[in-house]
Amino acid sequence: MSDLHNRWNDRWRKKAAVADFNADPWLQKIHPLLPRGKAIDIACGMGRNAVFLAEQGFAVTAVDVSEVALDLLDAEARRRDLVIETVPLDLETDAQLPAGPFDLLLNFFYLHRPLLAQELARVRPGGVIVLRTFSSAGADRYGPISPEISLRAGELLEIFTDWEILLHEEGIEPSAKGGSLAGIVARRPD
Repeated sequence: MSDLHNRWNDRWRKKAAVADFNADPWLQKIHPLLPRGKAIDIACGMGRNAVFLAEQGFAVTAVDVSEVALDLLDAEARRRDLVIETVPLDLETDAQLPAGPFDLLLNFFYLHRPLLAQELARVRPGGVIVLRTFSSAGADRYGPISPEISLRAGELLEIFTDWEILLHEEGIEPSAKGGSLAGIVARRPD
């Protein structure tokens, strides 16, 4: 097991006692913009957003490096009588995402630039990607968040140049972990 793998398993073991399965407020806000169907949640952690999508009728695949987090998600899905496919996958070492295509790809608070092209390719034409993570835009620049895992100001618009932008926000909300946040909801062209 890699250090990254161990670190995330340790993190989710510590958080298990206070597991929070409430969806991210931004996901709840943008929910009306999302197409229904098959969804994938990248770097899902304990799966709070995957649970929300499954409750909304999506067929959800949830991917994370931590088996501990995925076990917590499996238990919560059973408790709620939901079906969520969980896939243990180290997204930073020769990752091959599930094939798709997906109607919706969700990625909250995880940025690994080498994986972005694969993420975009997994969205079906007419499907939607939602990406929200740390950003250097706005007044609260970086803090403890490293440039390797945070977006540059305007970077999301560069990535999605050829996609239909349904919503884009950046730099308006400070993160509790440092820096500010950026998010995009974009539809892949047909």
